[in-house]
Amino acid sequence: MRFSTITVAIAAVALTVSAAPIYMDMAPESTPSTSSIDILNFALTLEHLEAAFYNYGYDKFDTSAYSDAGFDPRVRDRIEHIREHENDHVTTLTSVITSLGGSPVPVCTYKFPVDNVSQFLIIAQALEQTGVSAYTGALDGLDGDLLTAAGTIVTVEARQSYFLNVIQGQIGFPYAFDTPLDARQVITLATNFIDECPFDIGVTPFTQLTAALPTDGSTKVTTSFVGEESYSVEDTWCQFLYGNHLVISPRSECALPATAIGYVYVFVTSSKNPVNMANSDILAGPALLFNGSHSQ
Repeated sequence: MRFSTITVAIAAVALTVSAAPIYMDMAPESTPSTSSIDILNFALTLEHLEAAFYNYGYDKFDTSAYSDAGFDPRVRDRIEHIREHENDHVTTLTSVITSLGGSPVPVCTYKFPVDNVSQFLIIAQALEQTGVSAYTGALDGLDGDLLTAAGTIVTVEARQSYFLNVIQGQIGFPYAFDTPLDARQVITLATNFIDECPFDIGVTPFTQLTAALPTDGSTKVTTSFVGEESYSVEDTWCQFLYGNHLVISPRSECALPATAIGYVYVFVTSSKNPVNMANSDILAGPALLFNGSHSQ
């Protein structure tokens, strides 16, 4: 068994914090200053990124590249479908924003550290999971037809995430609920792939966190970030978000929860206060890890 580690920039006793059936304290609150157009443009920023990534990967890797990497060559056909979906999402969001009297954000310049099909599919897996969490978090700020429209996109993103999990030999639907992220948390992940934008995204990312899953039977997730030397390890915490679960562990232990059997968002914080949208204790993260075995 080997583990898939994604860092999007990825005697110990963990403190487990109970969550509601739906992790409501992670959902962003609507504010008068956040308009529907702002939310849709934020979604469009992410869809531009996903569309550019799939356009890049589809053109770069032909069917034989998938076969050579040990994947069924038909996977490329599914990637083509996902590519078409993401481009359709861009077209639809652009049209809706324009119809509301807004100005759709343009594309950014992107950087994709992809040398082979395996890397491409791992990053695709991370982007789709991030997309699911981003839309889930944004739904609270929409209503009426816009809420319905966003809902029709997030369900497709979830199906794509399922497919990409399965071809990695992992559980397609690891949890009963998905984890919402707020705009700042999402941008922290997305800026790993954004080189420059011709507009102000309007959201400041947290410090990037590098994380890696345990090896050799250990339970400790290794973490590092710029500026960590300013903080004592004893005074910092690892917080794991997955499904509707939040698990907090001293960073000296940073123990991966036993129930984390799929995607896991990892934060480093300066307190044990549960991470949420208003939390000022985030020092770095999230990083996105996938805990599961590979068949490839």
